[in-house]
Amino acid sequence: MRHKYRLALLVFLCVFVGAAVYNLGYMSVQWDEMPHLYGGLLLNRGQIWEYMTTYGYYPPIFDLVTTGFFSVFGVNEISGRLVALVFSVLAVWILFEFTKRVYSVKTALIASVLLGTMPGFFWLSRVAMIETMLIFFFTLTMFAFYTWLFKSNNCRALVFAGLSLGIGVLAKYQIVVAALAMFFCILFLTRKRFKINLGKFLLIGVIAVLVVAPWFLAIYHYNGMTKFETLQYVMSEGGQDRPAYSNRFQPLPVFYLVEMAWPFNDIAVHPISLPILILGLCGLGLFAYRRSKQDIFFLTWFLVVYAFFTLIPNRQWRYVTPLFPILAIATACFILFLYREIQKWNPSQTGIKKTRLKKFVATAFIALFIGAVAYSGYNAYEMTVRDQIHIPVKEATAYMVGNMTQDQSAVLVCSFNLLNQDMFRFYLPPNMSSEQIWQYPALAVDAFTPDFDITEFMDLCVERNVKYVILYDFGVHTKFFNTTLDYTQVRQMLYETGRFNDAQERPFWGEYHGWYGYRIFLIRFTG
Repeated sequence: MRHKYRLALLVFLCVFVGAAVYNLGYMSVQWDEMPHLYGGLLLNRGQIWEYMTTYGYYPPIFDLVTTGFFSVFGVNEISGRLVALVFSVLAVWILFEFTKRVYSVKTALIASVLLGTMPGFFWLSRVAMIETMLIFFFTLTMFAFYTWLFKSNNCRALVFAGLSLGIGVLAKYQIVVAALAMFFCILFLTRKRFKINLGKFLLIGVIAVLVVAPWFLAIYHYNGMTKFETLQYVMSEGGQDRPAYSNRFQPLPVFYLVEMAWPFNDIAVHPISLPILILGLCGLGLFAYRRSKQDIFFLTWFLVVYAFFTLIPNRQWRYVTPLFPILAIATACFILFLYREIQKWNPSQTGIKKTRLKKFVATAFIALFIGAVAYSGYNAYEMTVRDQIHIPVKEATAYMVGNMTQDQSAVLVCSFNLLNQDMFRFYLPPNMSSEQIWQYPALAVDAFTPDFDITEFMDLCVERNVKYVILYDFGVHTKFFNTTLDYTQVRQMLYETGRFNDAQERPFWGEYHGWYGYRIFLIRFTG
């Protein structure tokens, strides 16, 4: 009975992991997964130079852990996705320990369940992306900092916060915003000892810099200054090439309030379920009303992260995932606050006995809460099923490997989020060069305006000795980004040249569903 809440957390995590690993390898790989899957593959093969010159601008921790998982579980997308799942479990666990220390074990359990059932968090637990690692290290850093701030003699917590922040930067560069949140917490919560605590706080920065410095020196060693422009691009969450997405909700100060709960275009799914978001915002309002040191700490965390990513030109819900733990804590605090108010409620005399009325209201409140969590879990299911499609990249690659020589190549026409050159390169054997698979145009047609020049394309096919052109069922008349061009027009251009076909070899893989297919076609370039 002493450990019943921790046991309940363990049961929840077992259910969470079971749901997350179900059919984990079926979902087609996302574009943003490939830097980590293919990067981990290069490290696993000992191709350090290729890794540094290809993906040396990304933070390395996720790739290094992925390499370890590849060594244990084999090289496949499931192994890479298990890294994200492990850190999502660690994120839920550290949130439990943090909230238990600050508020209560009941609050901790509720907050952990709320975080685990958030649709965006659950979806991120099933893809080889760095956000769950970001959430873990961000929460761990703030936990260590909180321990030091309110237990001033605990120097170990101060050092641990610096180490955690440094490793977190190597997980995702944008975690540096945690340093800004810590500074404002010192300013708001320890004004009388501001100078003393600020001096000690600088130790966190020094330790973090010492942890991060070797990585930047390695980038310079392998790439000189050439990768630092790309590094700046990554640290700013991209460049000005995505303004349409980033500015679609106005005014900008409320962008993320809408973004976190706005349904996707094709299905009513939110990264955070709308009832949970509303309760979380009410919890933040409760923090502002009570203004205890714990409440101010979490409120400052929320406001600093929110403001920081609002000011960055490019905006997307995955950038503000460090807010997810705060919203989970705030929701849990608000729920327990309302429940305690109901317990203290003393209704006036009515035809129904007071005790029975209070029990009825309390039961209704608990039912509403369970319903909100269940709805959030259902949203997580919907968001996951939305991407449960399988594109046969592995099968197509195996065919090309068996039918191409070392001096031949294959070109992917019109790459997009679910299909790019690195996805095919991931399945190439070590004896084949990654340059044997390439794409045209160079950028994704669903995110950048494509410039498809058929003359240039044929010249490149001749220059690179192309044997196969890789086509995909992108959608019969689905327009590419910011253009009237579609896949049907591209296929027509290829057909009209008379140089792309071989009646004796027209392999394809996959199935067709409704208006969209998940099929890959290979056609021969006849020269």
